[in-house]
Amino acid sequence: MRRNIRLSLRTKMTLGFLAVNLLSLALVLGAANSFFGSVIRSDFNRMSGDAASRFNFHMNAYIEQMIASTASIAANTEVQRYLRSDRVTSDVTEAIEKEMRKFSSTNHPEITAMFLMSRQRSMVSSFSYYYSQPELYSDELWFSLPFESEPQVIPTHFTKYPGQPPYAVMSLVIPIFDIDSIQVVGRLIVDIMPKSIPSMFGEERIGKSGFFFVVSPDDILVYHPRSDWAGFSRSKTPLASLDLPNGAETVQRKWNGEQWLVSINKSNKMNWNIVSMVPVEETDEGLKAVQKAILIAFAVVTVVILMLVPFMTHQFVKRVVALKNVMGKAATGNLDVRAPVEKRGDEFGQLNASFNHMVSQLQQLMGTVYDLRMNEMKLEIREKEALIRALQNQINPHLLYNTLGIIKSMAYLDNRPKIETMAGNLADVYRYTARFNHEEVTLRDELDILSKYLEIVRLRFPMTFIRTISVPESFYSCLTMKLTLQPIVENAVKYAIEPNAGEGAIIVGAYRDVDDLVVEIADNGKGIPEPQLADIRDMLRKAADDPGTGSAPQGSLGLSNVHARLLLRYGPGYGIRIDSFAGRGTVVSIRLPYRTESPGKVREIR
Repeated sequence: MRRNIRLSLRTKMTLGFLAVNLLSLALVLGAANSFFGSVIRSDFNRMSGDAASRFNFHMNAYIEQMIASTASIAANTEVQRYLRSDRVTSDVTEAIEKEMRKFSSTNHPEITAMFLMSRQRSMVSSFSYYYSQPELYSDELWFSLPFESEPQVIPTHFTKYPGQPPYAVMSLVIPIFDIDSIQVVGRLIVDIMPKSIPSMFGEERIGKSGFFFVVSPDDILVYHPRSDWAGFSRSKTPLASLDLPNGAETVQRKWNGEQWLVSINKSNKMNWNIVSMVPVEETDEGLKAVQKAILIAFAVVTVVILMLVPFMTHQFVKRVVALKNVMGKAATGNLDVRAPVEKRGDEFGQLNASFNHMVSQLQQLMGTVYDLRMNEMKLEIREKEALIRALQNQINPHLLYNTLGIIKSMAYLDNRPKIETMAGNLADVYRYTARFNHEEVTLRDELDILSKYLEIVRLRFPMTFIRTISVPESFYSCLTMKLTLQPIVENAVKYAIEPNAGEGAIIVGAYRDVDDLVVEIADNGKGIPEPQLADIRDMLRKAADDPGTGSAPQGSLGLSNVHARLLLRYGPGYGIRIDSFAGRGTVVSIRLPYRTESPGKVREIR
């Protein structure tokens, strides 16, 4: 025997305060997670940007220092003579080669080679006279550059030196001016191995375990705290498994068995990627401390509520009981009763005054027959509209719970639920069912939301479930009641597809019958037993006589609901017809008036 549990007002208020407290906790925790996540990413972006700025500053300073230090070579007498004259002796070229080798070996061991090129493209190489032939370097990126009056930087590229393996270098192209005419008479090319450049970051880290590294556009590691990785292709180091983001935004990536925050900034001259990384676990420490404080505060507030709310509610519960007694007398027909008038002026005093005013108005209304009849007519119209909405509203929880059950089943069976697709479709379906802005929608809207629901079912039974929607586009603008197709398809899934472990098919089609549109939904299930089918047809006949009365047989809530709404909207002759064939399946036919929206007035349900 079912027992109705009645709670006192005091208990309800206490539970209400606890519910509000719990909701507040959830909101605060959600806000804290969102806020701290935003702050963490903002701070991480700032630190990454600062690191990139420092790197760019040091790199620019290095390039400027390199250019300044080569001024002695540009002003060298032999260099000036070589660049001015068409014919030079071997003594001059040997002196230039010696000067370049001395410069690189003494001051800059990171330099792999230096080349002096005149405007006539004759060359002197730091290697030797034999390797100073221009045709040996015609494939180098700097060879065909125009002679500019400003230094040029060629980002990381591979050399093609004769008789040597390729090196990953960056090239400085430094113009040389004639001392007398101040015209560009040649240029000095300096090839530098980036991995030999001193670290621009030192021992700086982000947090306890975060770090930076620099990678060139061709995926060569220019810098890494692990110096033995520098100069190698990233694909040949443990960093090969790290999926770098395409843009400058901060993303979360899995690497080395951990989750990391990863950000990329561009070097302003070298076009290198400066990558910043920090473990996500380290960034969550502040958030965990805040969550702990919030939980402690929640426990304290809960104790206070349990102690004070019962005492506080007792102060006004007695006034509620007094008003309840007066209202009970009025309910028996005694409209002369009045609630006590209070001078406090609070909400209870206003409630008593409102009750007294209401009873006085009822007395006046009962004496006015004309007004009463008008109100009865309006009430009938409103009741009809309310009945349509109430019937429609029955579907929403039913749909939501069934769909959530599908998601739960997939999560349990697959252990890797396709959350994104299913959750998106579920959100669209629930949003569609929850809105009452339009009682009529286009058939296109119904088919769109039906496709999303069928996609959810397909995700549950990907190998065995077949669904086909074969409705001509010429019918898409036809009008129908909202949620006409989906409840019927949901019944088909529940009673035809699920009992067969998802093996089956649902076909949706439509055709025009004179001035009507008929939409058919067919399945290849086991069919409906004849006694149950007779009960359903009897229910549909009763709904045709009085759509607002009668109960639906078990499992036919969707049919009863849709049939009643169609009858209330379009009148007799429209609604649902059901045919079932034992062992072959069931066909549900929906008859609607063939009506379309005017051009430009088709509503879009989002």
